[in-house]
Amino acid sequence: MDRRIKVTELSGGVGGARLARGLAALHEVDLTVVVNVGDDMTMHGLQISPDIDTVVYTLAGVEGPMGWGRAGDTFTFNEEIARFGLDNVFRLGDRDLALKLFRTALMGEGVPLSEITKRVVDSFDVGADVLPATDDAVPTRVRLADGWVGFHEYFVKRGHRDEVLELEFRNVLTATPAPGVVAAIEEADVLIVGPSNPLLSIAPILAIEGVREVVAGHPHRLAVSPLIGGAAVKGPADKVMISLGYRPGNQGVADFYLGLVDLLVIHSDDADAPVVGVRTLATETLIEEKSAALRLARELVMI
Repeated sequence: MDRRIKVTELSGGVGGARLARGLAALHEVDLTVVVNVGDDMTMHGLQISPDIDTVVYTLAGVEGPMGWGRAGDTFTFNEEIARFGLDNVFRLGDRDLALKLFRTALMGEGVPLSEITKRVVDSFDVGADVLPATDDAVPTRVRLADGWVGFHEYFVKRGHRDEVLELEFRNVLTATPAPGVVAAIEEADVLIVGPSNPLLSIAPILAIEGVREVVAGHPHRLAVSPLIGGAAVKGPADKVMISLGYRPGNQGVADFYLGLVDLLVIHSDDADAPVVGVRTLATETLIEEKSAALRLARELVMI
């Protein structure tokens, strides 16, 4: 039997998770997903890792209809905490709450996030390895017109409508990659940067000590653009990139990944828009459906 293809994906939330779902479905692929933890936070005393949970739930086929949370979840807890004046804008489902409680209890015992994530992955039997980019806390901070706010404040409470003037990944200069992250990148036959927000989801991964260098040195690396027709499929990727000085559309994505990837995969509708600095491949990149994710995954692995 031929050796399985080792694929490592750098991922944020929904877009990266959907691509991971397609990659994991390929029988010839041995998949590792390295996930952003810049969005992680503590809320109501609970340790929240939104991107990790989105990736795990999606790989397990139990993600909610919007791509995050649990399918068929109820929100009794979330509605009840409003009685006490607690913030319930970030919707915590009742099933989802169980995972948060599990993570919080183990972190309180000193268990690192990477080990907790492994236990969660094993419990859902997702068929892939999922690694937090780091075990250290590196919360993303966002500077808006009225000052610095946490990621939750910007993205959820304010609905990511404000113009982003600056980003900060706190403590990132002292953070180290979680166990297995560097090896997963180095040993991959194919390194794929998922269709996640380059600045909000991928930059926090690349900022961790040694990660950018090992990505830049990989011999077979590519990225999937999160933009179609110059706009993000989900979230504010296009607006954030422009506000932070990148050129509009896929050219800005290419500028961000300059020196980090050899190929930028773009949507077929953008095939006629010139991109300089990196080779491009135009194909169907909208992967909301499982079949579409599988088709794109197979195409990427065969490049």
